[in-house]
Amino acid sequence: MWRRGVSALLVVLAVGTQSWIFAERGSFNLARILNEDPEYHSDFATFRASVLALLDGADIYATGAALPNLNPPLMTVVMTPVALFEAQPGYRLFGLVTVALVLACLLAVARELELRPVDTGLAVAAVLLGAPLLATVGLGQIYAFLAVALTGAWLAARRGLAGWEGAGIGLAVALKPSLAPLLLLPVLRRAPRTAAAAFGTAAAGTLVGVVVCGPAASVTWLRLVLDHPVQTFFDNASLPATLVRLTSDTGWGRPLVEVPGGLLVGTVLAVAVVAGTLWLVRGSGPDALWAVTAAALVASPVTWNTYLVVLAPGVLVVLARSRAAAAPLLALALLGQEWPVLWYGDDGTASALPLSLYCAVLLGHWAVLLRHALARPAPPADVRPGPPRVASAP
Repeated sequence: MWRRGVSALLVVLAVGTQSWIFAERGSFNLARILNEDPEYHSDFATFRASVLALLDGADIYATGAALPNLNPPLMTVVMTPVALFEAQPGYRLFGLVTVALVLACLLAVARELELRPVDTGLAVAAVLLGAPLLATVGLGQIYAFLAVALTGAWLAARRGLAGWEGAGIGLAVALKPSLAPLLLLPVLRRAPRTAAAAFGTAAAGTLVGVVVCGPAASVTWLRLVLDHPVQTFFDNASLPATLVRLTSDTGWGRPLVEVPGGLLVGTVLAVAVVAGTLWLVRGSGPDALWAVTAAALVASPVTWNTYLVVLAPGVLVVLARSRAAAAPLLALALLGQEWPVLWYGDDGTASALPLSLYCAVLLGHWAVLLRHALARPAPPADVRPGPPRVASAP
């Protein structure tokens, strides 16, 4: 009973706060989506510039775009169709595709678990109206591709399709190497077919990027990633970045205490989160995929709040068992970038603690997804039966 009470309180606080923010300040994300300036959709502009450079035989990482492209060469290959359109029409179409892909993932999970229509409707509405998806569309980010790959892997795992499960995992890792801990999941489960497919697909995807974009592009990408400092902007929800923000003067709020070693401590804790999660779920079923994904995002040097789009299908998996566990995650994701602005202030002297809310939300996702994964018995490795049916929560 107390859990339902806490859940209801968090939902009321989150929905009430975001409603008040919207009434007072509007929506920065909606304004970005509606903006007609192509450069305002900065991530899409970066990807498109890399695509045009690829087609011109130029360096895909030296395009003059406002933001650096920190994605592996394969992502530029995947994005090549955007060259068929002018900047703004291409952005609009890409936004529609993003929403369609995320919606397809959510509906596929809901159908698989036979969620009640009202639960499905409310959950889908929360995701579509949530800050992560709105910001993903507004910026033109690629997280819908990751959601599709991981949802496909989860669906395949429930059907005992080891090769397809591994392919989904490998594709996600090839597109976003920070998800590499997922490759260890089938290894620890002693599921050789899934592991082989995962490593093979990740290697093949990486090779495609090397061949199409050239070996020099991969070397440049590695150098950019290794040389790029941990970003302490308040939208970065990763644990290492948050520890740096809370323990040193970064310009993003006043630290709780100024002590050296914040990055080291954050990195150690992040590694512990990943290692602990992998060890705990090594005997769990398909839902462990979402817990390990969340752990990888917690540990990554850069995990924007928009990455919650990747975890949204996993939240619906939790919803099938417990509304009280899933509802706060869906509600807290509504909080947009206006939240940090409330605390930051013109002089930047506000505490960095409320500016780090997104890290707490990400940690909440990880904890709930991990607990859910551990609550499920594991089928034998690589010989899982047909899709089990999970009754909707009362």
